[in-house]
Amino acid sequence: MVEAEQLTFRYPGKPTDVLTDVTFTLRDGRTLITGASGSGKSTLFAMMNRLYPDNCDGIVTGKLRLFDRSYETYGPGEVNRRVGTVFQDPDSQFVMQTVEEELIFTLENFQVDREAMMGRIEAMLQTLHLSKYRHRRIHDLSGGEKQQIAVACALVGRPEWLLLDEPLAHLDPETAARFVRWLDVAARTVNVVVIDHRPSLWGSFFDRQIELQTGCIINDRPFTPRPDYEFEPIQMPRTDDLLFHIPKINRETFELAASDLTVAAGEVVAILGRNGSGKSTWLKSLARNHRDVGLVPQSPAHLFITGEVTRELAYGHDRPIDELLTRLGLETLRDAHPLSLSHGQKRRLAIGVMMLSGKRLIAFDEPTAGQDESSLRALHQLMAERAREGQAVLFVTHDLSFARTANTYYLMRDGKLSGPYDTSLWDDADLLQAHGLLTEGTG
Repeated sequence: MVEAEQLTFRYPGKPTDVLTDVTFTLRDGRTLITGASGSGKSTLFAMMNRLYPDNCDGIVTGKLRLFDRSYETYGPGEVNRRVGTVFQDPDSQFVMQTVEEELIFTLENFQVDREAMMGRIEAMLQTLHLSKYRHRRIHDLSGGEKQQIAVACALVGRPEWLLLDEPLAHLDPETAARFVRWLDVAARTVNVVVIDHRPSLWGSFFDRQIELQTGCIINDRPFTPRPDYEFEPIQMPRTDDLLFHIPKINRETFELAASDLTVAAGEVVAILGRNGSGKSTWLKSLARNHRDVGLVPQSPAHLFITGEVTRELAYGHDRPIDELLTRLGLETLRDAHPLSLSHGQKRRLAIGVMMLSGKRLIAFDEPTAGQDESSLRALHQLMAERAREGQAVLFVTHDLSFARTANTYYLMRDGKLSGPYDTSLWDDADLLQAHGLLTEGTG
């Protein structure tokens, strides 16, 4: 599919290259691309599916061939008949209102006739266990549900290659395991390239692993499974300072919380549950109903109001920001526009903004999405410091390794919140399985 030789890419007006002297050949099979957040992985994807030069500006040197043709010889959309892509933020690729309309739109672009079209859509939704979403509005779906619909839209066109950018980041463990098993079958007829920070979730799925560092390939080797990272619970300071007592919230017909929720100063709370169980909706309701809650949503770019990373961090207060810039891995990007950052960098910037906000409780929706392990270690340390200073932290996540940083847990199922639970939760296999938090071979 791809032949790259001394490939270099730089965005206009930027002092450094995003990709530097990249040389590799991509042949049939299953390839994992790893590397720190901001190392150039998503930019490399944009070169593979020819988003550049059709959809972004950049300066390219070196050689790049797609399917044995120079990338320059392709017309708009030509490569996309052979390459399906799912981006890290699925919202960025939807254009229609409902799931069925989005799938129809995809096949209309490939000039599939109407009779064949509806059969392909039905088969794809059944295969992915997504039939119940067929007539749902995409805007109303959870982040994990949107991710699954985006994959269905990429596959319904029957591409030769499938490019997936962090496809498991917003999926609960049960759904993620089912997705990998399904893709293991689908990959018999389609080649797969995946960007992911957690290879352990994929078992022995891949043939090959390419690792990037600051825009360069530093490793290209056969894939070897490795254990997932581990985190310890953040110790909660002894305090009687109750920050919030959150009663059951009723919003339209959506009932939230079977029990009240209390949050104390220095407490670190994780909200866990399946995709579509109501976690993000509950989190938004919490932020709307409590002025002293600072929320970082799944799409953090919506928070930015300035044109520079340092100005964003310094906005509205006079606290020092230099140390936090370094700890968030954003020191070299201090003058960059927030919207020019990678998805993982945007999330870290938004987390930094909220940590400096002075809010008594900071809430994160999927804070680990797009983050490499070193970024998560830094986030863990920052959360521990906030807890020691009496700031409470609450986060929604599907990352069960990072979830163990919490000292209190609540579970969400069918819009109802239950808890609190302490760390003994992890020993209750029946409870975990009932909430989609247990997969085959875990416990």
